[in-house]
Amino acid sequence: MVRGSIGVKVSARQAEGFTDAPDPNVCAVLVYGPDSGLVNERALRLLQSRGVDLDDPFAAVTLRGDELSKDPGRLYDEATAISLGGGLRVVRAQGVSDSVAESMQFVFERSVENVFIVLEAGNLGPRSRLRRLFEEATLGAALPCYADDDVSRGRVIDGILRDAGREAELPALDYMAGRLGGDRGIARRELEKLLLYVIDEEGKITLEQTADCIGDESEHVLDDVATATCTGDMTELSRAYDRCVATGQTDISILRALYRHLQRLHETSIARDRGVDVAQAMSKLRPPVFFKDKAKFSAQVSKWTTVRLEDAMGIVLNAERLCKSTGMPGDLVSERALFQIASATRRR
Repeated sequence: MVRGSIGVKVSARQAEGFTDAPDPNVCAVLVYGPDSGLVNERALRLLQSRGVDLDDPFAAVTLRGDELSKDPGRLYDEATAISLGGGLRVVRAQGVSDSVAESMQFVFERSVENVFIVLEAGNLGPRSRLRRLFEEATLGAALPCYADDDVSRGRVIDGILRDAGREAELPALDYMAGRLGGDRGIARRELEKLLLYVIDEEGKITLEQTADCIGDESEHVLDDVATATCTGDMTELSRAYDRCVATGQTDISILRALYRHLQRLHETSIARDRGVDVAQAMSKLRPPVFFKDKAKFSAQVSKWTTVRLEDAMGIVLNAERLCKSTGMPGDLVSERALFQIASATRRR
């Protein structure tokens, strides 16, 4: 970790220690990298380290990247606002890019007090204006988040199991380590599912139980793209699509995963049109909707009509046809379809 007349530049190896004990002189941290789950996790831990109630709207605010892209100056406005309850105010901004660099420059130049700012971003190269700003600002710190290696992945798995009071057999641990790489958020979600699956079982978690519950990471990045598309969350869609590309998913597999998700929404929407309660209709889906995803899925159903879902399914089918039968670049075709559908969700 380097500090001088410039800001705090944290190496990937030092990132975990900085998250647990951030420099008290730092008022703003940029958490960035390709592992969005780890970015989110470390950002939350940094915010919690300041002892502020993150659910208190007078002391904490969360901004989204799509909001700031339209109004970058809002970041400065929130950073300089005074907490109505007195004391420290925390500002969290998710999915940011270089577009907020100028606002943060103003924050650093004015040395604002009683505020702690955490920005979350994707993979920023060394030439990124935002990254360079945080690495050079006296009151700033840049915190990289890269995919876990075998050793750190094992520590994460052990820690989650230990916190839940559970242990796993060695073959089960090896299986988890092999299947849960790439994104810390996905790994945690899968381990939570496993712990729920074995909640009534005694003894160490077995390989059989683990294999029954934990799938391949590729399934989850595809699900994330479909969910973000049908929610209309452009920022998360961009990140999820990048994760798909990073894990080697093809354009056809992305489109087909989205089509399957639209089919499930369509089936639920038809039942709703017939007077069936949405929760009851969802309970009939196979495979069932994971309990942590039920609220999101229900919210998606409320955003769509049956006719509009059929239109969206038609867009996906046409995109797959174009990928297969024309010389058009598949990535451009699939991205256009994804963002066209996501935009339709937001226009409702």
